[in-house]
Amino acid sequence: MVDIVISQIIFLKNIDNFSAVEIRTAYLAIKGDQELSPPEVRRFVYEELQKVVKRGWLKKTTSEKKGITRYSKTKHFNYEFFNNITINKTPVQSSLPSTNAFNLAMHSRLENYQTELLEGLGAIDELISLRKSYPELWTSLKSKYQSLREHNHMLMGKIKTIEEILAVHRDKS
Repeated sequence: MVDIVISQIIFLKNIDNFSAVEIRTAYLAIKGDQELSPPEVRRFVYEELQKVVKRGWLKKTTSEKKGITRYSKTKHFNYEFFNNITINKTPVQSSLPSTNAFNLAMHSRLENYQTELLEGLGAIDELISLRKSYPELWTSLKSKYQSLREHNHMLMGKIKTIEEILAVHRDKS
């Protein structure tokens, strides 16, 4: 059996071509438990994704260039299976004190991520400007630029996930 929260995440039709780290981030966002260890959750998510890969519902691909593993839904992905899990057991709703509290918490988290993303985009914009003005500095600025881009991509994943969770939660209300 696949974990209920993982099922809720990968059941969403627009969640495809994802990494275990992205699912881990969504899992941590849904659980909201500060005590959870991200490395342990990543291993747990990886094990859960392997169960779905073994059923032939996900395809695991690793890029040759960077060695990054991504998962894509196959044509055999069983939406009905995951729909039954998410309908019959809804830990997100049952573990929340109220719908209003959940919405407030998710909207607050969403606003924080959006603000952080804007700051990151501003920093990237400034680095690009510096690169044009002082090309000789690019070598020392490149790692900061790449780090900011990676962080912004993770933030975009978090934002997208929370927006999707809010949409699903709104539909179930």
